[in-house]
Amino acid sequence: MLKNIIFMGTPEFAVPTLELLYRTKYKPVLCVTQPDRPKGRKKKLLPPPVKIKARVLNIPVIQPENVNSPESIAAVKRQNPDIIITAAYGGFLKREIRKLPEFGCFNLHPSLLPKYRGTAPVQYALFNNEKFTGNTIFKIFAKMDSGPIIYQRKIEIKENECFTELTDRLSKLGAEDVLKVLKKIENNDYELVKQDNSQATISNKIEKKDMMLDWTLPAEKIRNKVRGLAERPGATASFRNKRMKIIATEILETTSISKPGTVIDIMKNVGIIVATVDFDLLIKRVQPEGKKIMNAYAYYIGALIRTGERFYNGF
Repeated sequence: MLKNIIFMGTPEFAVPTLELLYRTKYKPVLCVTQPDRPKGRKKKLLPPPVKIKARVLNIPVIQPENVNSPESIAAVKRQNPDIIITAAYGGFLKREIRKLPEFGCFNLHPSLLPKYRGTAPVQYALFNNEKFTGNTIFKIFAKMDSGPIIYQRKIEIKENECFTELTDRLSKLGAEDVLKVLKKIENNDYELVKQDNSQATISNKIEKKDMMLDWTLPAEKIRNKVRGLAERPGATASFRNKRMKIIATEILETTSISKPGTVIDIMKNVGIIVATVDFDLLIKRVQPEGKKIMNAYAYYIGALIRTGERFYNGF
């Protein structure tokens, strides 16, 4: 029987799993999440989503700066855990913690491992215009995302699905996947399948430079980057010497001889048509600096955009 379950997670992606576990006999006895961090322009200290949800569900929470510290290990050990489930926790579990639960530690990862190990698997799947992705649950070993797989679910990526939409879908499916794994372990009805390390690829942390659009790239590359970063943090461009986030685009069948990034036309009630090195790109949604996401046509009207103006590479 799995009686004492510890859940480790931090962002919104982990919340559906916590909620679903709470509604079952697998309610966690303890949540471990990252410390409150400063957010926004005012750098206000804000709690992570998992902490907020755990408090609503009346589940005890700890927020160690170092989950492998003697104090953290002692706090986990006091719970006498049968298993530890992690989902986007954001911290490496050393051997001393991994050996505490009888059944070990298992992580929910939103990719089809061994593809896209690392911190940004959903973004990279969209950057590379993958047609399929999924969730993988694996036993945590020392090497990042390399442990044997206990369960994997493959899904098709929708035509215009963006990062926030796909992440939300994977997080909800992931909660169901974790529940299936717990039942399998409890019934001793599972096997651990070793990953093929020769097929492994890495998804590195998204840095500020990775968010910048390059208008000299083909339209498909630009669209993929926009999808992979929308709605947050957003792919950045420069327009009228101000930062502009491009949130949604569509590739058109037309081409232009204008310089890449040039506004060549306006599609009424829809958006702004911009030239690239190959096909024209319709910008449908934007987020001007300091403002909320809006329809690109509405922005055109308010900003009095003229054909011939240019979007430049992000800064």
